[in-house]
Amino acid sequence: MLIEGTTPLWIAARVLLHERGDDLFRRRDKVLKTFDPDDIHDLRVASRRLREGLALFAPCYLPEKINRLVRKIRQVTRLLGDIRNADEALLFFTALADEFGNSCRSDLEGLAGKFQENRKKGLKKLRNGLREMAPAPLRDLYLRTINSPSLFNPPAGGADLFVPLSGFAKGALAARLADVMKLVPAARHAGEVEAQHLLRIAVKHFRYRMEILAMLMGTDYEELHAALKSYQEVLGKMHDLDVFAGIVRKEGFPAETEKPVLDAIALRRAKLFKDFTVMLEAAPFEAIGQRVRHAL
Repeated sequence: MLIEGTTPLWIAARVLLHERGDDLFRRRDKVLKTFDPDDIHDLRVASRRLREGLALFAPCYLPEKINRLVRKIRQVTRLLGDIRNADEALLFFTALADEFGNSCRSDLEGLAGKFQENRKKGLKKLRNGLREMAPAPLRDLYLRTINSPSLFNPPAGGADLFVPLSGFAKGALAARLADVMKLVPAARHAGEVEAQHLLRIAVKHFRYRMEILAMLMGTDYEELHAALKSYQEVLGKMHDLDVFAGIVRKEGFPAETEKPVLDAIALRRAKLFKDFTVMLEAAPFEAIGQRVRHAL
């Protein structure tokens, strides 16, 4: 069914959530066949997109029903988290080892080997976990939930399910943009690691919500989406480096290894932070928000 700005909210919610659910289950089946790192990453992203879709359209459903479904999908996301983290750390420390001499290289290769072992354990856990989450019951719960919007028994604080999607979308996107905007002032400062981490999460939610509502945004969508994706990638890499630095500090390397490795990580992070500040000037979130509102 073609979804437009004039489509009643309850119809749009069902159709768009169907699309997100189909994507999740399709990617789950693919992972069970391949267990390829890229497929695993795509499944994790699909689970996060679906959760954002459920958060977006939650006002259309009874809270107890939508919350139960969210908990089930969150289990999928968490199941995929450990192996994704192991994959990223393995790639990073393996590549970093090639940049150093014998002593540092040996220590880093040993650390990478630990993540290789962690990945094997995580892969077994993932395989068992995905199989235990029987697709038929989960799919049945999903369909029963999203096909039952509260048309005639709206929850307290719920939305008017008969309003056009475009009107609902303006408020929904504005709410996610507000989450982004309140974090930007602190995140501009290099030392505000926590604010940058929270901003990454806020940008991710805003981007996923915009993806779900892309059909309303016309020709501006691709450029705006690309800008948000760039922010998310830069902030995500900064966060990964913060995690990697913490791993190095906990590993107990000798000083002659720890210091140069941490310096190398700090240098990469500083470059990324500079890229981030340039982006704030070239594509400020205020301007992105104005264009989103205009597109709707």
